[in-house]
Amino acid sequence: MRREVDAQATTWITESVRSEYEDAGLWTDATWMDRFVLQAVEDPAAVAVVDELGSMTRGQVLGTARRLAAYLHKEGIRAGDVITLVVPNWREFVVIHAATGLLGCVVNPLLPKVGQPEMRHILRTAQSRFVFVAADHRGTSPWKTASSAAEGIDGILGIVPVRGGENSYEDILAEPWEERYALPDVSVDAKAWDTVTFTSGTESLPKGVVHSHQTTMFGLRSYIDDVLNLNTDDCVFMPSPICHASGIQWGLRTSIHAGVPLILQDRWDPKIALELIDRHRCTYTLAATPFVVDLIAAKSKGEGSGESLRYVASGGAAIPRQLVAEVRSAFGAELMAVFGASETYVTTATRPGSSDPVLATDGAALPGVQVAVVDETGVPVKPGQEGEIVTRGPQVFIGYLGDPDLTHRAFRGEWYRFGDLGRIDDAGMLHVTGRIKDIVIRGGENISVREIEEILMSHSKVEAVAVVGVPDPRLGERCCAVVKPSADQSPTLEELNAFLLERGLAKFKLPERLETVDEIPMTATGKIRKADLRRQIVGNA
Repeated sequence: MRREVDAQATTWITESVRSEYEDAGLWTDATWMDRFVLQAVEDPAAVAVVDELGSMTRGQVLGTARRLAAYLHKEGIRAGDVITLVVPNWREFVVIHAATGLLGCVVNPLLPKVGQPEMRHILRTAQSRFVFVAADHRGTSPWKTASSAAEGIDGILGIVPVRGGENSYEDILAEPWEERYALPDVSVDAKAWDTVTFTSGTESLPKGVVHSHQTTMFGLRSYIDDVLNLNTDDCVFMPSPICHASGIQWGLRTSIHAGVPLILQDRWDPKIALELIDRHRCTYTLAATPFVVDLIAAKSKGEGSGESLRYVASGGAAIPRQLVAEVRSAFGAELMAVFGASETYVTTATRPGSSDPVLATDGAALPGVQVAVVDETGVPVKPGQEGEIVTRGPQVFIGYLGDPDLTHRAFRGEWYRFGDLGRIDDAGMLHVTGRIKDIVIRGGENISVREIEEILMSHSKVEAVAVVGVPDPRLGERCCAVVKPSADQSPTLEELNAFLLERGLAKFKLPERLETVDEIPMTATGKIRKADLRRQIVGNA
């Protein structure tokens, strides 16, 4: 199975690149699972994770993970197999994550809100061997979605519901599998795959982003150790989904790397968030700006203090720069910008103790990471000039799963192309100025507008359509559908969204505004002038 999946991967990493990073000590043999096992053995009573139902110690997580790993091995799971986790911010995710690590398997986290067509594409592309999925979540059944998505896909050995259902995760753990089946002695090669996350960008179908243990561990060391210097007195609060690239790396794995508790919040409520932060003395979080804005508003209402916070890192969407002062005033904490992608983890960041003008940038490259702004030919531009942002470094992913052409297009030589525009000032600070890729970033989530447009073009009342992002003070952007109606048949927003849902579009991608126009502006070559549309729509707001 592993050989079949490996054959689908294309990588930019050459032997010379590998030698460069390994000789410099940027890539090592360390894995996050080795680190967690050592912590659990040395201090089993320490709190590992807290969620809405309670807490688990390191010893409890490791013991439960061993029981689950024994069951999975009995079912035929082997090192290198892909395990899909469609589980929200529940402590079960932490246990399944650890069991996956014990077996040397590949973690494939997936948001519970993903629709059936996308989930089917992901399970097939990843060649997932086992799926753990929430039985129910926020009024829907991700388990039913996963079961339907998996129909006809060979190789899946089990689809197990979590927190409910028959033959569930809880039923499995009721049996002492570790007493009946010995766990294999797995030695994980740090060069091997660690995680496959799927992200939507300019392409209609999600892309499988493959990271190795080496890229993952470098990402943690370079930000958590070299920039934040978290220590055992810290505590991680994570309201962002840990079944997403940001949440798993900068929440779950950050807590493992730093050896500190992980405090999870599933359903976002800023009042409850402040209560959790105060109760557990949380010192660090990473979240998109809507979370930060809501926390400040809750603090102003007297719903908590949040004064244990030291660092509030934010990325994934534009940060209103006045938030730097507002976070400092509200919590006495530092708001630090991070810039990167699922493909590169954190690539640039502002540093603790920087001046306000520096904190108002997107920061400088992390130690060991190269960042440049280049022109159309790949030549670096002068400081202050705008161009395409690119990066080269040991934090960059291996490649896209099952799509070698996409991997090649994402790189210029050994430099990954973000698809974003920016400039680097004389002090070496990055300023992100815009995007080349046609996406909307809503609350830190990338939404492919092409996917929405292709579906809407088949609606009987739509002659032409363009989906653009419009500014939103809380979420950063929201989707607006700009429609040229067919033969005076103007559709309503509710009608279009019902049409999109019927065809499997995830709810978070639905347009939240509709504008009808007589003509959609085009270039001479037939491309939609979306910049003109955005200016027109914002002017009409």
